[in-house]
Amino acid sequence: MPWEVYFAFALIPGFFAGLLVVIAKLSGWTKLAERFRADREPDDGTCFRGQFLRIGWCDYNGCMTIRVSPEGLYLAVWPIFVGHAPLLIPWSVLQVVEERRRRWFAVALLEVGQPSQAKLQLPLKVIDAARAWLPFQDSAD
Repeated sequence: MPWEVYFAFALIPGFFAGLLVVIAKLSGWTKLAERFRADREPDDGTCFRGQFLRIGWCDYNGCMTIRVSPEGLYLAVWPIFVGHAPLLIPWSVLQVVEERRRRWFAVALLEVGQPSQAKLQLPLKVIDAARAWLPFQDSAD
């Protein structure tokens, strides 16, 4: 094969790695990682693997590990997602904005921080598992 073919095959992984880094920046993941980067996955709590998450405009479908623990909400994607450090967001900065049905499943919309640094949408079953740790929400909102 000519060297150009080998060169093209070498560029493909680099292109996709760069694309994942751009997605992390545009979705808001990188901004959250600056403040909430996790150095480890919590040992206790309930773990949900193969879940979906929407952060900003970006959907992460089936590639998420979400753990609810007394420490906070742990979010991690598959290791191939370059630029997506695991997150551990404390419950004190999370606010449930809305719970609703989306297509065939129930979701919760959350805001991170005051003022809002990011908007998350995740399965309602995750929020149900975390109700003991979520701060009280005023129903007048």
